[in-house]
Amino acid sequence: MNLTVFGIGYVGLVQAAVLAEVGHDVVCVDVDAAKVERLNQGFIPIFEPGLEALVRENHAAGRIVFTTDASMAVRHGAIQMIAVGTPQGEDGSADLKYVLSVADAIGREMAGA
Repeated sequence: MNLTVFGIGYVGLVQAAVLAEVGHDVVCVDVDAAKVERLNQGFIPIFEPGLEALVRENHAAGRIVFTTDASMAVRHGAIQMIAVGTPQGEDGSADLKYVLSVADAIGREMAGA
């Protein structure tokens, strides 16, 4: 299945790697172009046991792709997953501005919804 993961931090990258490992084609999208470029070069920005091998093997096999192109990512995925940060707001609640921004981008880019 074609899947898209928005956000390639601790949650998104691990989720994407595992989904690719079980055979899904995963496009990971992030606004941080430097992070995307480093991942495409094989540099894994976080440590999780076994993650580096999963990402490198699945990237080499073409099952996981890293991009900043949200439009392409939305077109790719039959399922869109949002794994972006929810920093603490001033009142202590989760600040959902990044989640809502991604949801808005997905809505704008969807075809045939």
